[in-house]
Amino acid sequence: MTTTDLQPAGSAGSALSAAGAVPMSKGLQRQARQALDRVAVNAAVAVATERSRAVLTEEALLNIGALSALEAHLITIAPLGEARFRAIVDACALGSAEAISRWGR
Repeated sequence: MTTTDLQPAGSAGSALSAAGAVPMSKGLQRQARQALDRVAVNAAVAVATERSRAVLTEEALLNIGALSALEAHLITIAPLGEARFRAIVDACALGSAEAISRWGR
């Protein structure tokens, strides 16, 4: 069986030097490359998911802030609607929080 050293592309000076590489057959090299590719894809998906969650969170905060300001204003001009205004904005805030917590699961 022929073995070669497994080294990632561009590994000169990396933690896996020729001296520290593990001898592997070509079949094992292919499996290792595929496993590393899966890890890289999973990492990219995790980063994209986290960035998306941050964008959603920022948007929700801005929206709820604007709605809260509107709520405060409406309470001053229509005090009898206070309970309804609060309930509507609270429901929106709760829905946003739940959507954000579910994102990327």
